Amino acid sequence: MKKLAALILCSFLAAISSQAVVLFQDDLNYASGCIETDGLWYAYSPTVPHQDALVANDLLILNQVNYDAVAAPSTNFVNSTGGTITYASFTINVSSLPTVDGGYFCVLQDSTSTNQVGRVFIDAKNTAAPGTYRLGISDFATSITTADTTNYPLDLATGITYQVVFSFDTDLTDPSGTGGGNLWINPSMNDLVNLDSVYATDSTTNASQLDINISQIGFSQYANQGVVAIGNVTVGTAPADFGAETIPQIPVMGVQPQGTTNYAGNNSTLYAVASGIDESYQWYSNGVESVDNGVTVVGSATNVLNLTNVQATAAYYVVVSDLAGSVTSAVAVVGVDTTPTPPFFTIQPQGGTNSLLSPVTLTGLASGTGPITYQWYFEQSGGNTFSQISGATSPSYTFTAGYNNSGAYYLQATGGDVGQPITDSATINVVVIPPPLMSIAALKSYITNTDQAITVNGGQIFNVQGVVTTIGDIYSSSTSEFFISDGTGSCLVYRGGISTTNTPPAGALVNVISPAQSYYGEIEMDPGSGAATNGVYILSTNNPLPAPFPLNLPLEATNNSAASNTYGFSISCSLVTMTNVYLYSSTAGAAVTGNFPTNNSKELYAFQQPYAAGENYEIVYVYDYTNAANLSNTNYFGKPIPSFCYELTGAQAVYAPTTPRLIPSRYADFVTTKLASFAAGVAVSNGVAQVTWPAVTGSTYSLYSSTNLLGPWTQTFGLSYYPSIGAYTDTNATAAKFYQIGTP
Repeated sequence: MKKLAALILCSFLAAISSQAVVLFQDDLNYASGCIETDGLWYAYSPTVPHQDALVANDLLILNQVNYDAVAAPSTNFVNSTGGTITYASFTINVSSLPTVDGGYFCVLQDSTSTNQVGRVFIDAKNTAAPGTYRLGISDFATSITTADTTNYPLDLATGITYQVVFSFDTDLTDPSGTGGGNLWINPSMNDLVNLDSVYATDSTTNASQLDINISQIGFSQYANQGVVAIGNVTVGTAPADFGAETIPQIPVMGVQPQGTTNYAGNNSTLYAVASGIDESYQWYSNGVESVDNGVTVVGSATNVLNLTNVQATAAYYVVVSDLAGSVTSAVAVVGVDTTPTPPFFTIQPQGGTNSLLSPVTLTGLASGTGPITYQWYFEQSGGNTFSQISGATSPSYTFTAGYNNSGAYYLQATGGDVGQPITDSATINVVVIPPPLMSIAALKSYITNTDQAITVNGGQIFNVQGVVTTIGDIYSSSTSEFFISDGTGSCLVYRGGISTTNTPPAGALVNVISPAQSYYGEIEMDPGSGAATNGVYILSTNNPLPAPFPLNLPLEATNNSAASNTYGFSISCSLVTMTNVYLYSSTAGAAVTGNFPTNNSKELYAFQQPYAAGENYEIVYVYDYTNAANLSNTNYFGKPIPSFCYELTGAQAVYAPTTPRLIPSRYADFVTTKLASFAAGVAVSNGVAQVTWPAVTGSTYSLYSSTNLLGPWTQTFGLSYYPSIGAYTDTNATAAKFYQIGTP
């Protein structure tokens, strides 16, 4: 995997197609309103559009309210040059920055919107200048937090319009180095032909998508990802398609440097951000050109000037130039107070009560004669001695709240005056507690829409308990994923980066404390990576599993998980049972053959009658990779794939709103042999009835009771499943009862 995140400054002109063909161009000159109704742009997500992708003043406005994802054209454009590179260009003006890590806002894709490449991101967290943002590029990654997304190393200012050009080369083996996604900001024509760009470094993540026939450009923006205006969208096959947009203009200052005053010996940083094509920066001090010396002056030819151990007052400004001319910033005065002054705290750290696993940042700041150094100290609750926190030598100290982080903290500042005076901050207390326990049903009430994958309630930490209903890991050979239920509802637990050997056993009662995700209506607790027990705590084992729901296939087909009040949403992540199941290897009724594979997955299609076109079906997804948690329990390897089951049980997962999956945990969940008649027994002691029957692994059972042998019969205990022990205790001794057991 490529690991280059710096500018590529090499020239590979021969790799870029010289035949310029504009495939699509739209200056968005429409009447203000919904762009989805103009006949060209359309919403490709969600399934039921909200009609809220809007155009105003020839700009496509993306914000946290307008979360329809739109694409154009609705009829495919085709790159007929024989080349493998597609270029896209648009203007961008960000008026409000993202408040959370977000996903991509622009993408190239095929006509189905299924395969997407060359994703472009907005990142407001990894900038040099405060209050700015950067743009990033990936081949396939969908989040700016993915390690292989690559930011263009240029701070961009809000309220300023920039030209964005990016490309995608479906030939990752191109010897020119253009394979995958490349990104330019305000490029000149020279940039475009000489590859003065950054390129995506996740090219091996999903190379199977490289057969994509790029035929659409799409834009989208979701909650807390800022407000963005897009203009003048063009797609072409060569840099010449954007020549008119790469003419240099005099730079425009977007962020002016701001002056400060501090005591001698401290540091100061000045920021400036300007637009321009191939712009350059040069700082001046008291009218004299600044030069880096690697110690007290760093960044004199960049937009960020770092001054260390400042000793004298000076006036600074920066000149930003490109081929069209230059602009001079406002003057910023960096004042210096030379009075010897011991450290004193201008910002005292603040303690508080924090939820377990939530991020905690303690901050203090001292002034006085510098340079000032810092050291944090900590005394754990119940202790009697403060100790230095190793490596905590900055004004801010950040950690993830664990129970062992509860205690007292203070920050020590040491000044640069004679004798290096020391001053301690106020001592503060940090308390770490688990968030309040809530039911899974209450957690699901936080889902505000089910047509996308989103973080629930801004990343809030939730606390739920439930019994593990699946055996081993159900989705991956490298991460731990399992379902839990608490009687009010069910959810998935996703533990990325955690070995599957740490998956709790079926029947374990677990406490899960973590953020949550909504994946098309499937609620997922997301403890993430870290220690094997991070966020998941086993409270007890060998608990009975909840009764599976008998799956109503026709109702699910017409009331899937695409809305929070539907049948599919209500049973999402729960155990379900189907009866009289006909299994096929395709939706067209192709017969199943052979055995379940080793180290692979298998999709089957379950009908509750012999195949007929148009009938409802359920996808059955079997995961049978080798790992300690699965191999000893699921026992699929080499077993024949059944074509009919009297009963089939598993967890109801959501792959997309209209394509739910049933996930069996073990081969025994495919009940292929009709159960023989059996006898149930009943014993009564002190008015308590104990009903028992010979349960068979993989089968489910229902117990009915009546006060009259002729009925009516009431389902008293439904669909017992795991462990395979048939038993029910009836403590209601108000009247004599009769019992009968059936399967399911």
